[in-house]
Amino acid sequence: MFKGSTIAEGGIPIYLKRIRQRGAYRYIIRETYSDHGILKSRDLMDLGPDPASYIEYFDRHSFAFQSVIEENLQKKGVRFRTDEIEHILRPFLKPEIRRIIETFDRSRHSRRQVSCNLGELAPGQRKVHMFDARRLYYLRFGRTDSGELGLRHWKFLNVFLCRSRDEIESDIDRIEPALPAGEYAAYVYASLGIPLLVPHHLRDYPSAIDRENLDGLVLQELCRINSDEEFFLGVERENDTLHPYLSKYAWFYFDSQFQSQTWFEGFRSHVGFDKAASALLVQTAFEIFEISAGQFARMSGKELTRLFRLKAKKMHPDKGGEHENFLRLSEAYDHLMEIKKRTEPGRD
Repeated sequence: MFKGSTIAEGGIPIYLKRIRQRGAYRYIIRETYSDHGILKSRDLMDLGPDPASYIEYFDRHSFAFQSVIEENLQKKGVRFRTDEIEHILRPFLKPEIRRIIETFDRSRHSRRQVSCNLGELAPGQRKVHMFDARRLYYLRFGRTDSGELGLRHWKFLNVFLCRSRDEIESDIDRIEPALPAGEYAAYVYASLGIPLLVPHHLRDYPSAIDRENLDGLVLQELCRINSDEEFFLGVERENDTLHPYLSKYAWFYFDSQFQSQTWFEGFRSHVGFDKAASALLVQTAFEIFEISAGQFARMSGKELTRLFRLKAKKMHPDKGGEHENFLRLSEAYDHLMEIKKRTEPGRD
């Protein structure tokens, strides 16, 4: 978030906000504007559940937007260009038309950056919030920040310049669904900066961290951001409960399991791997868990998880256990859970 920034004439202050209401989505055209140097958002026009209904087609490649959109924006005193309306409604165009337009059109971000009056931003006011930086860093590169984000300027973070908090959240909300289903827990772990709060040797092994401790850190960081006035600059709040901008991350985290490439999977991809080696790795996992093949076959996924947590509490380095043994337990658990998912997809 940025204080003291302005949107220069010719920018793109309008954007499309998706809001979930009663199990369905509604779409609202909103505007980012400056109120005494603080960027805020306001509603311009409610498009309802289907913005595509405002698009009219004349032939295979010709279309227009209903005039009611421009009329409403003009009544609100908003300066805009027709191509700006096209940009925010582009996802609702027919795919073949959308592909043609995207081939010849520059990205929205690059145009918005040029129009943003950066000269009025003090150095300290240009700094992107770390939660925003870490989210985009993971979404763009699939990597966890280990401190490098604060070491130098990253051009890809310029997309946040001259955007209100609501517009930033709207942009990120459109990108997040592209994450693989198994990465949401890791995404939250990385975005909240949890790797910098745990022992260095465990940063890349979140499944090896005591889950109760990890849960506490996630909630702690969500609450910290929830009380951060700089993060919510320009946003009106009615109470101190976890804001919807943040509450979805609690759902992302607690509804997901960590999935990582284990030493079992790494070995499996080796050129010399064969069925005998696979059987050996499974047997090693059984030995680590002190169970037989028959017990594993009768065990549900939830029962395996409970057994893992019991052993993890005893073997955790914080409880006096050996780090390597704890990692092997975590990797064995990941491997056995992967087998459960492949062989019993309908089972817990």
